[in-house]
Amino acid sequence: MTEKTFFRKICLERRKDLQIHKVNDLIVAHVRKFFTQNHFQSVGFYYPIRGEIDLRAVLDELQTESKIMTLALPRIENHQFSFRKWSAKEALSRDETGVPAPQSDKRLLPQCLLIPCVAIDRQGYRLGYGGGWYDRLLCQTHFGLTVGVVCQQCIFDELPHESHDQKLDGYISEDGFTLVRPSSANL
Repeated sequence: MTEKTFFRKICLERRKDLQIHKVNDLIVAHVRKFFTQNHFQSVGFYYPIRGEIDLRAVLDELQTESKIMTLALPRIENHQFSFRKWSAKEALSRDETGVPAPQSDKRLLPQCLLIPCVAIDRQGYRLGYGGGWYDRLLCQTHFGLTVGVVCQQCIFDELPHESHDQKLDGYISEDGFTLVRPSSANL
């Protein structure tokens, strides 16, 4: 078993044991506060799977309040990962990985990305499910701010990482927002 596989297994077990609704509510409150204080034209995020924090409702509310103008969810199509404009009123269809995704052909390059994390370390190295989708995207495209969404129990001082792994600018957990490296966004 590789080190990454070991940490992934531990963190997925920890996430199963959490009272996820309490953790979700705390993180959602911090997301609301963050985007009320820091305005972004467009925010890309994720459709929650496998017990991930669900940000759909709070981001939809922030868009309704004009704190965020455009929201986007990922769609994987023809082995390509891109963000597509999303509205809570629009129907989703499963992409080639089976995750619900916008049907829109309109691709977006969001200013800010909220990225699901199985784990993250204090330097910003993220551990996901192992598909490499976000690392490839972050390697190819620049975003103003990249923020991992993670439960506090899955934040480590250091995680194993490889040369292709991309650091995030920060993370948000039950304890709030933590910036780990300077970003191009004006916070």
